[in-house]
Parts: sequence; structure tokens; C-alpha cells
Amino acid sequence: MTTPRATCISPGGNPVRFLMLCTLGVTGALHAFGSPNLSAQSGAQPAARTQGTGPTACSIIDAAELKRLTGRTDILRRGPVPSDPSETPKGLSECEFLGFSFSLASPATKQWFDGTRADQVKQGTKVQPISGLGDDAYYWWDPRPGTHRQVGIAFRAGTSRLVIMDLVPSDSVEAVKPVLLAVAKAVAGKVK
Repeated sequence: MTTPRATCISPGGNPVRFLMLCTLGVTGALHAFGSPNLSAQSGAQPAARTQGTGPTACSIIDAAELKRLTGRTDILRRGPVPSDPSETPKGLSECEFLGFSFSLASPATKQWFDGTRADQVKQGTKVQPISGLGDDAYYWWDPRPGTHRQVGIAFRAGTSRLVIMDLVPSDSVEAVKPVLLAVAKAVAGKVK
């Protein structure tokens, strides 16, 4: 399957989504963030819950705790910022905070979670398993050299999947992994 590429002209919306579309293409970005609608096309994902039920990507964030854990400052003083629901597929919520992108998908079956990881590997994304976080978890990152490379953590807990992503220079991937893990552990109890 050929990955469609987005036109890299900023629509004025979410800057991280814009960068992901320009680097991964539409299909790659949806797989990275775990769109239930994309995976449902393959039959691997059951019908997703509608938005507004259960926790959202922003509701699981304790702003003060994440600032303490990461040492980052909310320079715009806006707190966690949800994506526009009209731009987000059903069953998926997204939130931006402290430079991290949070994407919460539900429901997320083991089969779908494993399929998403396999698709990322096929597209050239590197993955590394993590133990002790949710029912299953892994780091993922773009291995190409460069100044704005995606690195993230994905985990499944119960019937939900959370992806937390950051953009870093390619030589900083290893340094950001422990930060991502600390953030993931801080929100894991609210993801079910």
C-alpha cells in the first residue's frame, strides 16, 4: 500500500499533527496515533466508542504532576489543549501539553494493538518492548537522522491504547525515553 503524503503547508491547526502528516504521511500518522477508524478498515478493530464517553487524552493529565516529572514549563499557560473533535476520528481523543502529544483510543483490542505495532515496524519505525506498563507497551521512534524526529511510547491497558509522543533531535531519542516512561506511568492508572 502506498502511503499518501500530506501537503506540507500548515493549515493553522495542530502543529504536531501537521509535522506528523508531513513526515509520516496520512496513513503513517494515523497508525502512529492509533486511529481506530483506519484499523477498522482491516477488520481488526471493533466499532469504536463515540467521543465524549470515558476518559479523554486531556482528562488523564495532571498538569502539575507532569510539569514536576518532566521539568518542563507550560510557557503559554494554557494547560492541556484538546484537539478539535471534528478533526479526530471516533473513538480517539488527542491532547497537547508541554510539547507532548497524547492520543487515547478506545476500544483497543490486543489484536489491534499488535497489528498497529507490526505496521509501524513495516514502515521503518523502530520499536522496543517495555515491561511493567499496562497490559503491553513499547517505545517507538523514527530512526532517521534529523532535528525533529518522533519518539513515543504506546501502551494498552484494558480496552484502551495511549500513545505519548515527543519530537526530538535523532541523537536525543535515548534521553527522552525515561521521560516518556515517567509520564506514561503517571497517567496509566487513568487509562482503562
